[in-house]
Amino acid sequence: MKKIFIIALMLSALLALTACGANSHTPEEPPPQPSPAVQPTPEPMTQPPSNNFVGVRHYFDSLGFSIELPMSWEGKFGLYEFEVEFDFGTRHFVEVYHIATRDELGGEGRLVTFGRSPRDHYTYEGERPIMAGASIFLAQTDGITYFASFPSGVEHSDNPETSAEFLEMIGHFEPNHWDFLESSFLLMESSERTH
Repeated sequence: MKKIFIIALMLSALLALTACGANSHTPEEPPPQPSPAVQPTPEPMTQPPSNNFVGVRHYFDSLGFSIELPMSWEGKFGLYEFEVEFDFGTRHFVEVYHIATRDELGGEGRLVTFGRSPRDHYTYEGERPIMAGASIFLAQTDGITYFASFPSGVEHSDNPETSAEFLEMIGHFEPNHWDFLESSFLLMESSERTH
């Protein structure tokens, strides 16, 4: 009987030690994770990887080219076309703007302005911080330069939802966000300009 009591006592002690050890962890073990209810919400991706870019092709008849704009922009942007006369000819522009910002602030909310200029001697050098008034030259051919230019300042509202959508559309000022402009640019044949 004494042997059974000693064995039972040893088993109890062993179980107690095992239970204590289960509630602690050594430095090599990962710390316990919070329950799913308190997991942090991941930030949304601001820029899809370039090889997974999904766009919708838009034809700009007055400019003579087409570009794929991000699918996520659909229904959120508007277009404003205008011309400017210079002594060397007419420059054609299409401003792409964020509808919600323009509704709140009037003329603000510019995302990018596409242009066509009857000159081909423009040059562009160096790294490009996109935005801050920078331009991307998309093509120069037959005496014409095709380009995209960006606003020189931040043009979003104080409304958190509107400004978040605007910043998402411009890629939070990351230059590689705008790679799709160059990679999807296509000059249009004159027969295509009736799109």
